[in-house]
Amino acid sequence: MLDREEVVRSLTGAWELFLDRPDAVRRFDVSVAGFWRSFQAILLVAPLYALASFAERQAILADPAGAAGFDDTLFALDRVLSLAIDWVTLPIILALIAGRIGIARTYPAFIVARNWGAVLSMLPFGLIGLAMGLGWIDAEAAQILSLAGLFLVLRYSYLIARRALEVPAAIAIALVVGDFLLSLAIAASVDAIFGQ
Repeated sequence: MLDREEVVRSLTGAWELFLDRPDAVRRFDVSVAGFWRSFQAILLVAPLYALASFAERQAILADPAGAAGFDDTLFALDRVLSLAIDWVTLPIILALIAGRIGIARTYPAFIVARNWGAVLSMLPFGLIGLAMGLGWIDAEAAQILSLAGLFLVLRYSYLIARRALEVPAAIAIALVVGDFLLSLAIAASVDAIFGQ
């Protein structure tokens, strides 16, 4: 289970990374045990992801074309599988090539920071989903806010890569773009499986 002290320390580190503080990575436990425990951050990401998925569901149902034949069970399975696959795919790929691309030494710190940073990255989308669910914003406003949130998260992902991997800007940008495209490919593949 998640240890409260580690959660607070790690989320503080994630916030300091967001603020681009150079020593933020020191907040994370990058030991072997800390590396594996960081994957439990999905327990904090999942509720925010569920709220964001709820907003997406509402937007789909608001469109008569999207609502036709919509299946809540398939949609939920689609989103759960997408999250699970996306959560582990980049760490696995990077583990296989870390030595070849010169990030073997900093790979654990990056994955730990990325996992804990995912909580903050999902926060704007979860809040948008909550606001939409409460009727404070409509689907159009949610899309605009989500686009703004995406740019914020991409910048944050860049900072995580740059600080945790200790790499030049070009490599950090390439990693962020690659991660983003990988996430899109995973989502599209899972959507195709479930016919979403």
